[in-house]
Formats: sequence, C-alpha cells, structure tokens
Amino acid sequence: MRRIILNIGDLVVSREPSIMETVLGSCVSVCLWDAHLRIGGMNHFMLPRMMEGIRDSSYCGAESTEKLIISILEMGGSISNIMAKIFGGGRVIKVFESLDVGSQNVMVAKGLLRRYGIPVISEYTGDIYGTKVIFYSATGRVYVRRIKTDTTAIILDGSERYPQRGEMRW
Repeated sequence: MRRIILNIGDLVVSREPSIMETVLGSCVSVCLWDAHLRIGGMNHFMLPRMMEGIRDSSYCGAESTEKLIISILEMGGSISNIMAKIFGGGRVIKVFESLDVGSQNVMVAKGLLRRYGIPVISEYTGDIYGTKVIFYSATGRVYVRRIKTDTTAIILDGSERYPQRGEMRW
C-alpha cells in the first residue's frame, strides 16, 4: 500500500488504497471518503482564510477543502456517497490563547462541508496537544494519536459514539 505524508498546504486524493499521514496542531485535516467507489482524500491547511502575504491558497481552509471535494468529484465520486472526518484545530500554543486559529479552521471546514451537503461522521478537534492522523483510503478508517508523553491511541471508524478504555470509535 502506498504511504503518503502530507505537510501544510498538501492535498492528496487516491483511487488506489493508500495510507495518508500528517501531524496537526492548530492546522486542520479533512479526510473525505466515497464509500461506493472507495476513493479517499486528505488535506492539511493552516489558516481559516487567505491573508496578506500568503501566496498559496492551499494553506487556507475553504480553498483547500473545496479543492479536495472537487478532486474527488473529478475522479467520479458523488456528493451523496462522500463522508467527512475532521481532525486538528487544537490550542497547542499557550502564548496565542486569545487567537484561536484552530477553532476557526474547524468552523471553516465544517461550513464548507455543510454547504456541499457532505456529512461529518466523526471528528477529533480542539485538543491541547498535537495529533498524528493516519487515514486508510481503502476503508475510510482513521487512526489518531495524541502527541504527548503518555500518548493515547484513538481509532475513528464512524460506527460507535461512546469511547472504550484506551480508544474511541465514532
């Protein structure tokens, strides 16, 4: 299986089974999955909107998420079959407590997905720690690990709502 590591501003969509990985703080990743065609995609953006001095729109939430949606549709995906999972948007830097970029990033992603009619079936956002996200495009399953000394692994597959000891499934 192909392994793809995403950095800020990256976006990938794959028809082939792939493992897509990234590490997030206040940045956000949206994972989209067309369950019918098994097409998966993931982005990694840093800012809720375009700002002066930013040259690449892929760093920004609405632009990056819209490109992700359009890429899946261009591969034959259908809005009615696409599901979303959202990650990141944390408050990981105490110095900037008055500036909550993470929650703004999450709101932008959710707003755009709502506009397209794509349901968010699970999310892990707003933590005070960073998160490592691993998305399996063949199944739509996501593995999340909190980045801190005593890490806790979480698996999100959209099937359950209540956490079990040591892992959570949504």
